[in-house]
Amino acid sequence: MLPPRTALFLTLVLAAGFLGLRARRPAQQPPSPISAIQPKADFDAQQFAGTWFLAAVASSCRFLQEQGHRAEATTLRVDPQGTSMAVSTLRKLDGICWQVKQLYRNAGVPGCFLLQARGARGQAQVAVGETDYSSFAILYLEHSRRLSVKLYARSLPVDDSAVDRFEQRVQQANLTEDHILYFPKYGFCEAADQFHVLDEVGRRGQQ
Repeated sequence: MLPPRTALFLTLVLAAGFLGLRARRPAQQPPSPISAIQPKADFDAQQFAGTWFLAAVASSCRFLQEQGHRAEATTLRVDPQGTSMAVSTLRKLDGICWQVKQLYRNAGVPGCFLLQARGARGQAQVAVGETDYSSFAILYLEHSRRLSVKLYARSLPVDDSAVDRFEQRVQQANLTEDHILYFPKYGFCEAADQFHVLDEVGRRGQQ
């Protein structure tokens, strides 16, 4: 069983509302929200590789809204692994730098991935909705039929035009400005010691 602090950290990393109540299964499930998202055409994982900084997240997750004051500067490092991507997230929790290594598994469509994280119920779906590879990226993450939208940048502050594109995407996802949480532009972690690394890639093996 994961320590409460580690479970909280994984929840904040995914920012996808893993604490929703289990609902009665209807006779026929409507299409998942992320299925309506058109991924980046001809997505190129090699160009997407490298370091990204999390600029903002939009989500209706009540937990994320309530814990927004605990948002910490977050770095994403991407390394293509065939048609999948090894992703390393760095952020602080209680002043200590943590690193989470995860595998975004190819979902069969360029720009779409599946993610299974320890401490999360079921797998999440990820889609790269838009990116120019050199300055910004807009990613979608769905878990338990709840969609969140994330804005990443190669450097901060992010360009106003990228923020505009992100806000448009948020509206298209039936979210509002009240659902947007902007992340700090300072205090990034460079690395984490061996005692604060959660290696999801090593645990599951590369696929």
